[in-house]
Amino acid sequence: MNKRGFTLVELLSVIVLLGVIVAIAVPSINGVMNMINKNMIDKKIILIEEAATMMGEDIKGSIISSPQKYKTFPCKSFIISDLVPDYLAKDNDNECLKEESTSQEGCIVDPSDKDNYLDKLEVIIYYKNKRISAKVDTLEELSCS
Repeated sequence: MNKRGFTLVELLSVIVLLGVIVAIAVPSINGVMNMINKNMIDKKIILIEEAATMMGEDIKGSIISSPQKYKTFPCKSFIISDLVPDYLAKDNDNECLKEESTSQEGCIVDPSDKDNYLDKLEVIIYYKNKRISAKVDTLEELSCS
């Protein structure tokens, strides 16, 4: 080592070592962030289904007497934004009062895609085995008819 400072080889080896560390760390961090976003969506869907179940308990009579069927059980369908504000708090951690949002009360945003609002999806509330249940239509395949 030179007494006046580091040599060019020493500096280059440190820069290469830092580059290798960054190349290893960045994909790992991206994988963790994607997993966190997926878990957040799953938790929001569970929260929506629980809120819809509470709403279903309140309107149980109209569900039982409903002519609509979901897999041979009486049911009613709603847009998720109908659960706000009575059964579901609005999502304040995202920009939810955009033009694209169907609800001016608040919205439930898919954090992996800022243009994909969960509040536009349908939730099915159905009566099966003397119990009210709810299912969010994330794949747009459910139907209450």
